[in-house]
Amino acid sequence: MKGKTLLHQFETQIDLKKNFDILKREYQSPFLHITMYYLTSLLDLFQFNFLLEELKNASSYVDIMNKAGFPSVSEIKKEEDAVFFLYSGAVILFFEEEDIVLNCDIRSYPSRGISEPDAEKAVRGSRDGFTENIIVNVALMRRRIKDKDLCMEHFILSEKSRMSVVLCYMKKKIDLQVIFEIKKKFQSMELHSLIMSDRALEEKMFSQGKMIFPLVRYTERPDVAAIHVLNGKVAIFVDTSSSCILTPVTLFDHVKHVEEYRETPVIGSFTRFLRSIAIFLSIFLVPVFLCLLTDKDIQNGFLYFDFTSENSYPIFLQALIASVLMEIFRIASIHTPNALSSGISLVAAIILGQISMDLGLFLPEILLFVAISSICSFATPSYELSLGNKFLSFLFLLLSGIFGFEGLLFGVIVFFCYLVSIKVFSVPYLYPICPFDAKNFLNVFTRKNARKKKNL
Repeated sequence: MKGKTLLHQFETQIDLKKNFDILKREYQSPFLHITMYYLTSLLDLFQFNFLLEELKNASSYVDIMNKAGFPSVSEIKKEEDAVFFLYSGAVILFFEEEDIVLNCDIRSYPSRGISEPDAEKAVRGSRDGFTENIIVNVALMRRRIKDKDLCMEHFILSEKSRMSVVLCYMKKKIDLQVIFEIKKKFQSMELHSLIMSDRALEEKMFSQGKMIFPLVRYTERPDVAAIHVLNGKVAIFVDTSSSCILTPVTLFDHVKHVEEYRETPVIGSFTRFLRSIAIFLSIFLVPVFLCLLTDKDIQNGFLYFDFTSENSYPIFLQALIASVLMEIFRIASIHTPNALSSGISLVAAIILGQISMDLGLFLPEILLFVAISSICSFATPSYELSLGNKFLSFLFLLLSGIFGFEGLLFGVIVFFCYLVSIKVFSVPYLYPICPFDAKNFLNVFTRKNARKKKNL
């Protein structure tokens, strides 16, 4: 196909008349006749004006491709590639006399500024964070790791959205079998779109099924992603997502936080130890408290409460309802506008406050332990892990209320065995507990001194 025929078919595919933001512009010079197509919504006007100036002095398409300092230019061989590049924001140049089609990459994607992520704040340290622009995210990684072994592999997934995905890893640090398996998963995916970006990609890559805990770690901090990459992990960036996927990881990779490394080793270890206790309490505090109160076989001299009030209904129901209400308030706070956040806090304080106790709906001890459990869940660095812990706490609460201490013990054993059976790219999910590694086990609750580490 040549000349006018090629232009006509291209315009038919892009539906030029119905898409208001696709413009066609013809440029005539003493040497060239060029037809340009571009998206006004994704165009960098400064570079576009520069392109027009350079076209005045060009005698052939070769001059444009060889022009030093010119934006990325490449020749397009397939017609479908021209459509893809156009919708990606590039300027498509048709040289009718020479039957050549060029792609000028002068796109400009709308993006917010680089700022510290709200979910992973730190008192000290860098304030930059990933954005929805994959080019910016790759640049933030390149800024921190200036090494020839750093590899950025680009993939296009899905038929409709044609989403860009980048694998970031160190060639000499990563297990090449992991890269091979990830690429194999990419090739076997049948996707029409990937609008939900990294979360949808995770579900396609990993057979999560009924898994409660996360199999990958998400982060919006470039320093966290960079240190994981240097330690042999893979960072997966998906365009339009402000977070990256880190894999393979263990359960204990989710409980580490950048703040621990911004303090002295003693304070950092103390903070990590307190965080580990908080995570443990967020799961077991309410179920164990319920067992101590209701199981008569337990010689309980530590806690004693009088539950002879006529207005009080079963303790199990009180704990369950209070936990459900607390979780509903948490969900509601996420969807509440900032201007109304104080209002929902007031409503929560009224419902789960002195009024509910005066009416005999909840005992003060129940509200106390449910509140402590909820506060401890906020100490979990990984948002996905905190949700898994909350769901697990509900399961253990049900087992404790129905079957007592034996039900709780049975649930813990079954769930532990289930976690032992999980592997992420051949990495045991519960390492270093199973298989047990005494040296790395201590690092779960403490952090190493900087003198003993090379990657900092």
